[in-house]
Amino acid sequence: MRQRIKSLIENEDKKNPLTDEAISSMLNIRREDVTFLRNELKIEDSRQRRKVVLIKAIKDIVKEEKNINKNDITRRLNSIGFTVSRFTVIQYLKEIQDSGDLKHDKENDDKKEELNAKEEKIDVSFDKLIGSTGSLSTIVKLAKAAILYPPHGLHTIIMGPTGVGKSELAECMYNFAVESSRFPKNAPFIVFNAADYSENPQLLLSQLFGHVKGAFTGADETKEGLVSKADGGILFIDEIHRLPYEGQEILFQLIDKGMVRKLGETKLTNKINVMIISATSEPIDSHLLNTFKRRIPVTIEIPELVARPLNERFDIINNFFLIEAQRMGANIHIKSDVLKALMLYDCIGNVGQLRSDIQVACARGLLNQLTNKQKEVTINISDVPGYVKQGLIRIRNCRGKIENYVDGDLIIDSDLQVEIEKKNEDIYTFPDEIYKLTERRHIDLLEQGLDFDVINRIVGGELESCIQKYIKQVKKVSITENLPDISPIVGKYIVELTCEVIKIASQYLNSLEPNIHLCLAIHLKAAFERLKEGKVISNAHLKEIIGNYPLEYSVAEKVAQHLKERYNINLPKEEIGIIAIYFKMSSRGEISEQKKIGVLLMAHGRVASSVCEVTNKLLGINHARYLDMPFEKKPEEMIEEATTVIKDIDEGRGVIILVDMGSLSYFGDIISGKTGIDIRTISRFDTLLCIEVIRRAVLPDLTIDEIVDEVKNIEPLVKDKVSKENNSKVDNRKPIIVTLCITGLGGACKIKQSLEESIKGINEKVDIETIGMIEYPSLDLEIKQISNEKNVIAIVGTIDPQIPNIPFFSLVDINDKTKLNQINNLIDTNQIAKTNKKYELSDLIQKEDIFVDLEIKSKEEVLKYMSKKLREKGYVTKNFYKKVVERDNLFPTELSDGIAIPHTDGIDVIRPAISIAILKNPIVWSKNKVKIILLLAVDQKCFNPLNTLLTFIETDEFKKIKNIKDRDFIREMILDGVNANNQ
Repeated sequence: MRQRIKSLIENEDKKNPLTDEAISSMLNIRREDVTFLRNELKIEDSRQRRKVVLIKAIKDIVKEEKNINKNDITRRLNSIGFTVSRFTVIQYLKEIQDSGDLKHDKENDDKKEELNAKEEKIDVSFDKLIGSTGSLSTIVKLAKAAILYPPHGLHTIIMGPTGVGKSELAECMYNFAVESSRFPKNAPFIVFNAADYSENPQLLLSQLFGHVKGAFTGADETKEGLVSKADGGILFIDEIHRLPYEGQEILFQLIDKGMVRKLGETKLTNKINVMIISATSEPIDSHLLNTFKRRIPVTIEIPELVARPLNERFDIINNFFLIEAQRMGANIHIKSDVLKALMLYDCIGNVGQLRSDIQVACARGLLNQLTNKQKEVTINISDVPGYVKQGLIRIRNCRGKIENYVDGDLIIDSDLQVEIEKKNEDIYTFPDEIYKLTERRHIDLLEQGLDFDVINRIVGGELESCIQKYIKQVKKVSITENLPDISPIVGKYIVELTCEVIKIASQYLNSLEPNIHLCLAIHLKAAFERLKEGKVISNAHLKEIIGNYPLEYSVAEKVAQHLKERYNINLPKEEIGIIAIYFKMSSRGEISEQKKIGVLLMAHGRVASSVCEVTNKLLGINHARYLDMPFEKKPEEMIEEATTVIKDIDEGRGVIILVDMGSLSYFGDIISGKTGIDIRTISRFDTLLCIEVIRRAVLPDLTIDEIVDEVKNIEPLVKDKVSKENNSKVDNRKPIIVTLCITGLGGACKIKQSLEESIKGINEKVDIETIGMIEYPSLDLEIKQISNEKNVIAIVGTIDPQIPNIPFFSLVDINDKTKLNQINNLIDTNQIAKTNKKYELSDLIQKEDIFVDLEIKSKEEVLKYMSKKLREKGYVTKNFYKKVVERDNLFPTELSDGIAIPHTDGIDVIRPAISIAILKNPIVWSKNKVKIILLLAVDQKCFNPLNTLLTFIETDEFKKIKNIKDRDFIREMILDGVNANNQ
């Protein structure tokens, strides 16, 4: 493998060397393995290999043309085969100049500089336009030609989507016009945006061309327009497609005859000498008169950002960060992930949006800097907008190209200096990252508002995980290769000292892995250097290390004592704790694949994936799995998916499930019964709880019950209920029955009354509690809270909330002798049944059942119309309309803001559906006027979709449907709104 790597590097393109990532892809091995073997071969990384060739090329170019500017150097380098950005050129130019390699005869240089001063001054006009010597070079040449054309330039229109840089190009053209002496130094540059006055064409024309007294109401005096103010210079009209036809006609006269008339004048009276540069983001054929278009000879079209090369995008990003650094007066440290995201995300608004997104990130970074009193502004991936982060999804397809520009973090000085902080890509320098971890992570987590004890647990877990992963990495590389001689890297002194340390440790610790020599030697070198420089070694996890690894810590203390006595090296306790972790993690068998307890996170919406991502990232491991449960997904489907995942992650020690609410709570019991896997369920969860569970699950010494008991006792961070499956207990509390209704407590009270009439003496045996769905939109959580405090044995009502382990009975069941006997049996024995059939909201709402602009004048009329339509489709019985009206008269269903939700019990529902009517004019319902009616033809199987819908209809977003006419759009808007509202 060494020979293959060596051969690839020897035959690579020296101007664009192969990165370790590229080599790993070609050889189908891990990048870390490539890095290790390359270092063993004493071959530098790709950036260093290119640096030698690149610096030589830069020197040759500068020696050949001493006054060449950086843009032309970049262009020349790329033309001869390099893939390099302007900022890389700036960096190496500074390095060359600092080294003194380019010392010239000052007198000759000054003379040549004087001779070329004019040309240099002209060239600098377009310097700030990144890409002027690249993808925009043709555009720049055309722009220069338009300016230089005698006698006063050619009128120009610049085209391109919003944000591509049309205004910037116009400004560059003006600067070039002045610096080339085509225009006098005091020539005006007047900017006018037609979009600012698009709602008032008369005012627009007045601003642009001026007006005479009495031209319109309010024109009390004559006023000069911007065209007159631009006389002798350039008038830049942005968004010219917003200019009305009358304005285009006046401009046509100006271009054609060099004269203009004010608003209110009938004759051309003012002679004007002006060059017009205009810009538009719209097709000119659709908005500009042909007679006007023909008078503009030069058309320049600027490409979208996505069509420009990556090196230019990288330069644009860096340039914007430089501008912000100057504005803030502080250095900016941009993380590599941020740079990659900015390079790859879909920037619809082009360069303008890119700058705006960078400004947002800088503003957030500045706030963090001020809050934490840091010296520099750090831009983390959390500081950029969410859509920018999406760019990282594309990294897999663009990794090779991106690594040509982004090979680490970027540090930008506010004095325009640019330094590249090289990404740590080999295992020999990892231990220094341990210190950076313990120092920086404290700051990062403090920014998130976490308590110190929580931060210590997180950082401690990361510390253990990082060391363990590091040792595993070394071990994996060393499986087929002999351990390398590391004395050239750490020095013979450290190698000999490490051997002494291992010898001492081996007296007390059995079977240490051979790779501990390599890992510990590199670590000790970094530690000694840090101590020598007087840097603090922090380890907030020290107490837990001493408690969890007493033997290893004791041995580390003996090692520290030996180093003190023989070498006069005083190791602080924090460093002793880190060495103890090395001993623990490198004990033979510690780093082998231990069987772990599986962890599965399940929650509604997208909560589980978000928490899992954050938790795994914080802990630095990928142990937990997640399942997001869309609200439209059936529980049966979710159980099947969960069963598959649990079978996959079970290593024989069981699985802990963390769930948020509802039906997910009983999945563990069902799956455990089907598979025989030992499962524990923790109901409800947050990020901190997940951290604690996952961190313990990967430890070999804890059992599943010990983990559950430990997290249950964590206060006040975790207070969730923990339930052990297959461990039912007798509930001695007095049983209660919950009665509920969709509309409110009135209906629920009526159900209670019916229940009391049907079962004599029921109040002596159970309590009956009433709940209305409108009063409690999160009904399942409310009932679950009640069941935590009381023994809920049954629910009776018009809709089934489908609470696990609590049976449901409808109003029809109250009149059924068999069902009444079941209720009596539940009262006497507390036996539990289950019902779990569900409908999705998309099943209930169809566009054929949506009616728009109905001209109906009464409640009865609209209910009759909607009921008839449902009956024609076979969804309801003929008695449905009568029952709905009777119930609504008894318990009005009007809500706030002109919405009504009429309904009845499910006895007359054949197939559940929801009909929606939007009236042309509001009608009086009970007391208030109603414009939107949702007729609910639902039964007890529709709880979940109905619950989410009722929550959504109280939002402002739902109320927007009253102004929409398209039925398909209304349906999609409701379904999308419900999903968004519940995520």
